[in-house]
Amino acid sequence: MGLLAKGSLVRHKIILLAGDFIAGLLAVTLAAGVTPGVMPLWGLYFVPLVLLFSFLCEVYLPERWSLKERLVRSVLALGFTLVFILVLPGDRLGAFPEVLTASLLFFICQNGWQWGFHKTNNARVFAERVIVIGTGATATNVENLIRESPGKYELAGYIKTPMDPVSVDEDRILGEISDIVEIARETNARAIIIALTERRGNLAAERLVTCKLMGVKILDYPNFFELMTGKIPVEHINPSWLVQSSGFLITPFIRSLKKVLDLVFSSVLLTLCLPFFPIIALMIKLDSPGPVFYLQQRVGLNGKVFTIYKFRSMGQDSEKETGASWAQEDDPRVTRFGAFMRKTRIDELPQLFNVLKGDMSFIGPRPERPEFVSQISKVTPYYAERHAIKPGITGWAQVMYPYGASLGDAVEKLRYDLYYINNLSIFLELYIVFETIKIVLFRRGSR
Repeated sequence: MGLLAKGSLVRHKIILLAGDFIAGLLAVTLAAGVTPGVMPLWGLYFVPLVLLFSFLCEVYLPERWSLKERLVRSVLALGFTLVFILVLPGDRLGAFPEVLTASLLFFICQNGWQWGFHKTNNARVFAERVIVIGTGATATNVENLIRESPGKYELAGYIKTPMDPVSVDEDRILGEISDIVEIARETNARAIIIALTERRGNLAAERLVTCKLMGVKILDYPNFFELMTGKIPVEHINPSWLVQSSGFLITPFIRSLKKVLDLVFSSVLLTLCLPFFPIIALMIKLDSPGPVFYLQQRVGLNGKVFTIYKFRSMGQDSEKETGASWAQEDDPRVTRFGAFMRKTRIDELPQLFNVLKGDMSFIGPRPERPEFVSQISKVTPYYAERHAIKPGITGWAQVMYPYGASLGDAVEKLRYDLYYINNLSIFLELYIVFETIKIVLFRRGSR
């Protein structure tokens, strides 16, 4: 569907970041008194730093924060920016008055423009009117998605079909499928969403083609769900949907690009973290008896089993009697230092060696144990499709959903994994990296 399509979870942040980038350049230019295109040394630091810390302080969350909370987060981001500028090379003290002026100007511009954006973005006048073909439970799901994301779409009503059951309010039914062209014109609809519970004998393809030629977008329910939630409803797709999708095309170029990113990210992170490995190993040994590293079988690319490396966070032989079991809140098997490692994701650092070996990627679906893969594959289709790419240390599912602790969690994370594979791009890779940094800093989503 595209990361910049209306309703996309990422689109909102991209627009806000772009606006803040312009605001940052304007603030630096005015504060330094230079012509556009001529940037002082501190200005080269200011713009990327203030955007990074605004992102980490969650200034760009799609939820509508209160004005007070937004101002506090903006001040925190600027405070971190000032601290970093003071320790970076350049005429720091001489330029400090200019940096303070730029910070004040950016604060005003950032919050002023973001306030205006949120007001207009959530206004119904800018919402696209949509018609839903279908009157059953699937059509009701569309209305719920629209209600949960105000300002993006406005439901004009439903179109009745011969076979679809009726579970929506009959007052919202606009007419029959045979009248779809006239109804689209009368309602000034910008999109038609096909959300049929019963698809057989329901669609009038030639009329939908006419609507499309009129400039009306045609979306099926899985695509609309994907757009609004950042995941794919596995229970509503079939093999033909996967084949016809514009995504799910993992070319040799994409695989080569991911391999380069894997080498860069893993090498840099290992260089930074390797000096701390002896300290971590000592803390593990002091906390509980047993080996420093924990080796476990996981399922990787094309279903191939490999050995994953982790720092041991549980007591020795913790699964000797129970066998393979899901992680849980306040897991009694976890040691004291192990709990700290899990919260900070330190226990996963040895997986960087898996990345260098080629068993894993830096970003991808989380590798599961063979026992769990067998369980999940029995209850949900398309689980094997997540093995089309290498598993990752972090990924879209990992940043969007807490650590999997049950079969239900694994199915939910599959929806995110399929979205990632369907929308694989360099931009999404970088976005996941920055979201991962934020999650590690705030210690969210671990067990």
